[in-house]
Amino acid sequence: MNKYILKAIFCSALALPLFTSCELDQLPTDSLTDQESWKTYNDATNQYNGLLAILRSDISGSNAYLTDVMSDLFNQRLTSASYGQEHSWRFTGSQFGGDAIWANNYSVILQANFILQNIGKFENSSTLSDQQKANIYNIKATAYFARAYAYSRMITRYCKDYEPETAANELGLPIVETVSSEAKPARASLQTTCDTIEASLNHAMAYFDKVAEYNEGVKPTAQIAPSIYKPNADCVTALRARFYLYEHKFDQAIEEAKTICENYSLASGANDVLDLWILDKGSEIIYEPLQTPDELSGSYGVFLSYNVIMDNLEASLKGLNPDYLPTKGLVDMYSDNDVRRQVYFSFQNQQGQNTFYFGYGTQNGYQLATLDQLGLSADISTASGDTESGVVFTKYVGNPTLRKQNIWYSQNYNMTKAFRASEAYLIIAEANLRKANPDEAAAREALNELRINRYVGETDYTESADYIGDNVTGAALVKVMQDEWTREFVGEGFRLDNLKRWHLGFKRMAAQQFQNPVLVSTHGWQDLEVEANNIRFTWPIPQQETQANKNIKQNEGY
Repeated sequence: MNKYILKAIFCSALALPLFTSCELDQLPTDSLTDQESWKTYNDATNQYNGLLAILRSDISGSNAYLTDVMSDLFNQRLTSASYGQEHSWRFTGSQFGGDAIWANNYSVILQANFILQNIGKFENSSTLSDQQKANIYNIKATAYFARAYAYSRMITRYCKDYEPETAANELGLPIVETVSSEAKPARASLQTTCDTIEASLNHAMAYFDKVAEYNEGVKPTAQIAPSIYKPNADCVTALRARFYLYEHKFDQAIEEAKTICENYSLASGANDVLDLWILDKGSEIIYEPLQTPDELSGSYGVFLSYNVIMDNLEASLKGLNPDYLPTKGLVDMYSDNDVRRQVYFSFQNQQGQNTFYFGYGTQNGYQLATLDQLGLSADISTASGDTESGVVFTKYVGNPTLRKQNIWYSQNYNMTKAFRASEAYLIIAEANLRKANPDEAAAREALNELRINRYVGETDYTESADYIGDNVTGAALVKVMQDEWTREFVGEGFRLDNLKRWHLGFKRMAAQQFQNPVLVSTHGWQDLEVEANNIRFTWPIPQQETQANKNIKQNEGY
């Protein structure tokens, strides 16, 4: 293993976007100079495609769900070997599953820097058309955004929570804004890191504005069209809202979040929410990196996998084998009228039917149905080989349009949603409750707008128990806001960051009960309690990084 992560990333980041695997065998990674890799406009677009691919990997899979696995929302199954040290909060600086997140984000940063360091030669080129120049602006904007996004993801994990009074004296991240295989940067202050992120976002928006200006003057067929599958100007707005909340810039967070609310409508009702999570489509998606049957990234098998027995080439489902099951306390947070309860979880309804909705088929033809309708069982496999009825987390059941064959039990991929409009409503609610002069009415309005779109009851929403009335104030309203973050974003990696931002510890929620052994029962798993000041809320810098780069100071306690 290369002992210096940044150097290893540097070498791989330059090579992967440009060559096929066969070509890589013929050309060593350290021979890719700027002159060789930035000769033509096509080289710039190839580097852009490489950045999109790295972003997709960084956003999906364990990079998204590890923090939720560490939190109070899930229990580990007895036969699982995934992230046990993290789930039980027994990880150390030398034994931690989050090290890959450090490497993945720096891969994004270095690829973005490589683009920014070289793309300037095309900005004023007389050989490019106006459309090509506009696309150069788009590539440059994306690189700035990607750098800001990667740093913003790392700062919440590897640094202490931001407090305006102390940020200048707290450790931030190593700032890398040029490409060098020998750079060994020290950690900047937390405030300097935040300033760097904001500066990159400002640059990104400025170049996206140039693209918009170009688009206004040409026919639609010649435009650089924004897409939910690629970073765009709205991604900058959404990230600003998220980051301003982190920085306690509450009024600015509200302003940015309102812009998102004005431009994106929420998924409303059961059909919309099913489409959002099974088919990865809907009006509230701001950015989800594109996946295709030929380009898949980051499955969510820790939450949903199948115990399939093959008999004469026929697949027989003998139960579900997820690594982690939702706690009973989590499931009980949702009312019967909350469509998320029906979509996010598999459970028996009052008619004895299982609510596990599933996309059966392939890109060439599929149907949405419950497992009951398909004649399949949603029972959970036990350690003894039996099955037990219970609740499984079904937010990521697999998009059938991403399958080449109907191998439904092994081809389960969904496109990770980096930004959704629902987050803007929660940011508005939280920022209004935390600013110097709280506006509880505005917070209730934002929360009710989100909840009415997740409501499927027969009673008028304003007359239901789900409605947040004027009588909900103070600490009770804050608790409603915090719980709504959990209900909406469970399994998407927000829970641990939220608890850290709120300076809250946790006790793992009540577990589901089974007659036969299903869950890890060792002390410190189901009954885990974590204080708000636990050092592990701040992750360790990877040990091989601190050993190779003596300028990087390790976090406290590791």
